[in-house]
Parts: sequence; structure tokens; C-alpha cells
Amino acid sequence: MNSGSREKIIGAAVYEFARKGYEPVTTRDICARADINISAIYYYFKNKRGLYEEVLRYVVEVINSYLGDVIKEYDEFKKYTPVASECRKMLQQIIHKFIEGICLPKVPKEIVTIYLMEYVKPSECFHIFEENLNKVYMPIISDLLMEANEGKMTEENATLSTFMLFSQIFNVAVRKDSISKMMGWSNYSEKEIKKICEVIDNSFIL
Repeated sequence: MNSGSREKIIGAAVYEFARKGYEPVTTRDICARADINISAIYYYFKNKRGLYEEVLRYVVEVINSYLGDVIKEYDEFKKYTPVASECRKMLQQIIHKFIEGICLPKVPKEIVTIYLMEYVKPSECFHIFEENLNKVYMPIISDLLMEANEGKMTEENATLSTFMLFSQIFNVAVRKDSISKMMGWSNYSEKEIKKICEVIDNSFIL
């Protein structure tokens, strides 16, 4: 089969899963959008579940391409012995990057939508996100949070706070219309995201 067919199927699947969610989408929906014979799905992915797993891996790849610098910056940062104020500043930078990526979004909308849907209602495939995203970025935030609080916060509390932070960010991302209406915002762009960052900083970091 044409090597480009696999990419076309994944692209169509990203669109359909983001639009409808996993359960309602059929392989025929995806093939119709990709303009490909249904046998191609079974050739490349075996079944709908296999295709969905590949879509989640693609989502991980896109998110990591956006957040990859976070890991490099953190590793360099930890080579030294940063003081609490420096950890606080680094923590703010990382959190702001997450918020901008998900809420503006600087990461493609369909990618964000699939991630949020999977986070809100995890499927049997959620382990792909857990292993390649959550277990990568959450420990970084937890560690910086403890350091920013000069050891006054336990690892357990820092981890729980990090989960709560992500919930806040996702809630802000999926409820854009409600937030804008309540706040009287005509836009939901850089200025508004900066305000959201300020509020989360004040409620989360210290």
C-alpha cells in the first residue's frame, strides 16, 4: 500500500476523534474522510483500537515537540543549586507555557481536544498519556513546587497540588466560552491568558 495512506488515516482519525470522541466514530467515518478503502485500517492498525492508540501516540509526539524544551531547561537548571526564588520563577515559566499551549492553543486544537477528552474520561489507552506525558512533566512541577516553598511542602502534597493545577488548566481550556461570557471578555487571547496565569500563580505557587 501507499506509505502516505497511513498518515492520511491518522490525520483523518485525529479530526474525527476530536470532533466526536472515541466511541461514536466508526472506521467508515475515518476512511470516508481520508478517502481510503477500509481495508487500509486493518492493514496498518488491525482495528479501531489500534488506530486510536496510534492517534494518542501522535498526540504525545505533538505535545512533546511543544514542551520538549521544558525538560532540557529543567535538567540544566537542576545542575546547579537554585534558591527558592529561582525555582519559583522557573515554575512560573513552565506553568505559563502549559497554559498558553493548551488554552490559546499554541498546540493544534484537535490535539488539545483529544488530550482533554482522554483526561476527563480516561479510556483503556490512557496509559499512553500517563507514561509519556504525566509521568514526565508532573514530577518536574512537583519538584520545583517543593523547592519554591523551601522544603515546607511534602512530596505527597506537591504531587496532589500538581494534579489540581492540571485540573485547573484543563477546566480553563474547555470552558473558554463560559469564562469569557462571565468575565465580559470579547477575546480569549494573550491578554486574557496573562490574567489567568497571574491568578493561577497566586493560588498555586505561594
